[in-house]
Amino acid sequence: MDKSILIVDDEFEFHDLLRFRLQDCGYKILHASNGTQGLNQARQHLPDVILLDLLLPDLDGLTLCEILRRQLSTRAVPVIMISALSAELNCQAAKHAGACAYFTKPLDFATLKAKLAAVIAAPSAHLGTEDAGN
Repeated sequence: MDKSILIVDDEFEFHDLLRFRLQDCGYKILHASNGTQGLNQARQHLPDVILLDLLLPDLDGLTLCEILRRQLSTRAVPVIMISALSAELNCQAAKHAGACAYFTKPLDFATLKAKLAAVIAAPSAHLGTEDAGN
């Protein structure tokens, strides 16, 4: 069975590139273009991992991550934050919200791929960790 990844990002070019590369690795890809859709998709499909943009229309990534952590149905789904914003403050905020990693755009795909493999292999080991830097 394919492992699923929910990409919550409003930049369609970035999503399409990431989807193509991850599907090539054998992942099933789900997509949401804003925070509300992301929350609904996460609840409905319970993906193995969520790749979550920090800056989204309607509900920012930090708030969405906090909501996902508070809900019983999505609490155990690891979240990896992705953003064009690289400040250490954003990385710390992502950790505080419950993300297990924080990557900046443009992505180092090899590093992301390795992190995804580790998170999928042992998802509970990556919840509430301090490993939020690249």
